[in-house]
Amino acid sequence: MTKRANNVSGSSFSLRIKDEVTGHNPKDINRRQAVIAGVFCCQSAGDTGKPALEVRLPGKAGDYVSRLLSSEGIPHRKDGDDRIIVEDPAADEFLSLYGAFFAPGATGILAAARGFERYFLQGAFLSCGYFSDPYKSYRVEFHLKNKKAAETVEAMLRSEGFNPLSTVRKSVNVIYLKNGDAVSDLLAVIGADSCKLAFESIRTEKEVMGSVTRTVNCDSANTRRQAEAGAVRNELIKKLMNSDKAATLPGELLEAARVHMENPGLSIADLGKMMDPPLGKSGMNHRLARLLEIAKALD
Repeated sequence: MTKRANNVSGSSFSLRIKDEVTGHNPKDINRRQAVIAGVFCCQSAGDTGKPALEVRLPGKAGDYVSRLLSSEGIPHRKDGDDRIIVEDPAADEFLSLYGAFFAPGATGILAAARGFERYFLQGAFLSCGYFSDPYKSYRVEFHLKNKKAAETVEAMLRSEGFNPLSTVRKSVNVIYLKNGDAVSDLLAVIGADSCKLAFESIRTEKEVMGSVTRTVNCDSANTRRQAEAGAVRNELIKKLMNSDKAATLPGELLEAARVHMENPGLSIADLGKMMDPPLGKSGMNHRLARLLEIAKALD
């Protein structure tokens, strides 16, 4: 069994991607706001036209978003349950600013903003993204309770040249990519370049192992067919050699019959090499075909 590189699994690879993304430090205000928008809009409740005022982000992702909020001067607090909560004095201004992402026509405008969609998708992945175990499948999913937020994520992906699919699972909107090339490209888009390299390494490993498996299976099938054909030939040749017809066979056919009965599992090419003098595959095949023809004529 192949040992997985770095013990990769779906949950661990997702966390690895998020940890890499949090290593970025967007200094441009539009980029910071795009990440914040992606995070808080994608954890919005299912029936509101507003971003969430609190999100749950464990580990480095929570620290990263907290730093972005501080850079924007947005009062907030973190609790012991991995929650980031926008403080009441700033709540109305926050809802006014980021509520614009839910306004009619906003999706098209945002997706057209150069570079904005990449940072929005970065925040969306931190907020609700999941990467499957790359050893099992190539798939990235965004799980969103808010339909409008799901439409925005889908529009952002299309703006970046992707062709996302969508479904609904237990009232949760799921936007996903399942093509290996698309998944790899998304890692680059959200700034997870090291994870992209790791993913490509896994893809290469799987392709090589798949090729080896196919070759082994093919060789095994050929060996099995060769053995089955040899067994059938051997039975007919034995039948011939036990008949009165054997005494009338020319020496080259008797030699071919002897070599085959002593080595029934060998290929025709290898049987030819054991003849004296050695024969090529075509020559040996011709002699065996003649023996089989005589054997079948005994009935």
